[in-house]
Parts: sequence; C-alpha cells; structure tokens
Amino acid sequence: MKRLLIAVIAAVTAFGICFSMTGCGGSSDSGDAAKLTIVQQYGMAYAPLKIIQEKGLIEKNYSGDVEVDFQILNSGASINDAFVANAVDVGLMGVAPAITGSLNEGIPYKICTNVSAQPHRLMTNDPSIKTLKDIGEEDQIALVNIGSIQHILLAMAAKEQLGDAHALDNNIVAMAHPDGMTALLNDVVKCQLTTSPFVFKEAEEDGISEVDAIESVWPAGNSFIVAVASTDLHDNNPELYEAVLAAFNDAIAFMNDEPEAAAEILCVDEDVDAETYLKWLSDPACSYSTNLTGISTMAEFMTEEGFLEDTEFTDISQLVYDGVEGN
Repeated sequence: MKRLLIAVIAAVTAFGICFSMTGCGGSSDSGDAAKLTIVQQYGMAYAPLKIIQEKGLIEKNYSGDVEVDFQILNSGASINDAFVANAVDVGLMGVAPAITGSLNEGIPYKICTNVSAQPHRLMTNDPSIKTLKDIGEEDQIALVNIGSIQHILLAMAAKEQLGDAHALDNNIVAMAHPDGMTALLNDVVKCQLTTSPFVFKEAEEDGISEVDAIESVWPAGNSFIVAVASTDLHDNNPELYEAVLAAFNDAIAFMNDEPEAAAEILCVDEDVDAETYLKWLSDPACSYSTNLTGISTMAEFMTEEGFLEDTEFTDISQLVYDGVEGN
C-alpha cells in the first residue's frame, strides 16, 4: 500500500510538471513587448518572487513593455530541463542544481542573485530515529530528487555522521515538498528532508520530531535558493536583465523593511493567516538577501564526493555573473 501511494504521488507530480510547462517560451501577442518567463518551485524560499509578481516590480524597473509569465515546477532538475529546452529565462532553484547545471551539464546560465536562506530539517515520524545512525536500510527518506540541494545536504550530513556521503542514497524517494509532507504525516515514509513552511507545519503535528543532522553541515544563513538567468537574457537584453535584478532588490528590501505587510501578501498562498506567516518569517534561519553565502563550500563538496562527473569547481566565477556578491 505504501509503495502504491508513493507511485500515485509521483504520477501526480509528473502530471503537474507537464501542465506547468504548457505555454512556456511561447510567442507574445503584444507586438514589440519583451517576453520573460520565470520559473520557481514550492515554499517560502521563493517569497520574493511572489512580491515581484504582486507589485509588478519587473515592469516598474523596465523602461519598455514586458510580459512576464510566472511558472511553477517541481524541482531544480525540471527547471534545468526547461533551460535546455529554451523555455525559461530566469529560474529560482537550490544551490546544488544550479551548480550541477553550470558545471556538469553546461546549461547556458549563471547565478544572477541570491534569493533566500531557509531552515532545512530532517523530520521523522519515528521517535527512535534521533540521528542518521538510527535510520535503517528500509527506512525511506522523502526529498525533492537526486541532485537537489536536499540530497547534497543529506550527503554532507552522512559524510559527517556516517563517514560516507552516499550512505543514504538508497533510502531516498523523490517527492515534491508538499507530497513528501503528506507521505510523512501518513507514515508512508519514515523521514522527510524539507524546508519552510513544511518544517513549521510538521513541527506542529503530534508524533513528528527533528533528526539531528543538518544544522552542523549547513548553518543558518547559508544560501538555499538562488536565481539563475540565461546567458541569452544577460548578453542580449541587458536592460531587462538589470530590471530583474532591481526587482529582486526591491522585493527583498520590502520583505525586510515591512515584514507585516509582506506577510499579508504571502500568507494567502500558504493558506494561513498573516500572523502565522509573520511568525514563520521571524524564524532565525529564515532570511532574504541578494548576497550569496556558502556556494563555494557546496561546490567543493560536490566535486570531492563525485556529484560532478566531468568537471570540477575551481572558482566562483564559473557559477556567477560579474557583480554578484558573495562566496
């Protein structure tokens, strides 16, 4: 029964990916208006993009007419596929798939800005699981997919606690964050490695606890979600590229300066009240900034542990455009 439910969840997720991509990269009916497609995933980490959308910040920062199409996909890997298909101009994804896309797959994009740092926690419905050493061979761990930042964080923790970065690879079952939460709460999987707001929601449930794993290898404040922009956008439409950067700056400044107003906008998508969302925003591990932190550390780990097959990380300029701040 558990395997059947996992299969159903995976099928629904796959259908969602196909549906979400419908219309991406299509022609514009607005004459000379520029067309921009931006893709994100699920969760609070992408909140600045919601502010950008609601406030029309790209349009406000661009001198011409622009039609912005906002899409949602299931994973960084799916967004990378969309870039390969030339169906997206800007994508928001975890650090790990951005590194993989740039170095391992040669996708024509680079990081243009940091977006957020968020709490990552390994949650379990089994009270006997306190550390990674307590996870058995049959205990499944839900996370977005192989190669996601959650997978790399699990590998970093496995290296620290078990001496082998790949020790838990066979325990992984790929699920989108919302599906993984459903599976965890219904005892379909033993653990889920996820982020906000799912960790906040799960912590409120009876019988759900946190496994000691992630904080020591990826401290609060380290980058989680970054935005990557296609080289076509960067090189051939620098004015629109700069408008995108300005929009992220404005959105992040708004969230930091006016968190109560931001919560009023953002709570709707998470189906909670503004007070609850504001409480989530106040978590010390939840932060929004354009400054990258920890990118080089993760890229070095991925090189050392064989997550990058044909290339290796040598310098952050391989990953970011000129002018992007951080390390």
